[in-house]
Amino acid sequence: MMKDERYYQAYLSHQHISRRGLFRGVLGGSQKTLSTEQKRTATRPPFACSEHLFTAVCNGCAECVSACPNGLISLQGGLATLEIDYLACDFCGLCTKACPKDVLNLAFKADTHLRPEIAAHCVQKKGQPCQSCQQACPQKAISAQLDIDTEKCNGCGECKIACYMAAIGLNAMN
Repeated sequence: MMKDERYYQAYLSHQHISRRGLFRGVLGGSQKTLSTEQKRTATRPPFACSEHLFTAVCNGCAECVSACPNGLISLQGGLATLEIDYLACDFCGLCTKACPKDVLNLAFKADTHLRPEIAAHCVQKKGQPCQSCQQACPQKAISAQLDIDTEKCNGCGECKIACYMAAIGLNAMN
């Protein structure tokens, strides 16, 4: 069976995606393993499908760009990318409502796949009292020792924006 854009569009138009359907329909059942899944080539907006589907189906229509109230989504290489530089993502979901191809869909995880990395010039690492990143984190994913709980973190960027020392960067998950 040829898996072209129409196939992926039909697959993504379903609101419920089961684990079995994901493995059979998208990954070809036992023909591929998760280790062969394509790594993200850019930072995608939250609620994005896996990278191989995203790059196959997203047509660069820029509807999500127009829908983002915070202006965090742009097109790079004809595909939607997320840039958290001046404001955090609040996961409002407006990009999902605007996406005609359903590559951004509420059925997918609300995660940007970005994780904070705290630099050495962090004042708390230097022994000064500061809790701005911990207090700003809505997921409570940053401990008092500045350890990041990657399971709790959804990559919203609130910690980066709250850091007045610009000591937090957001990096793609491995």
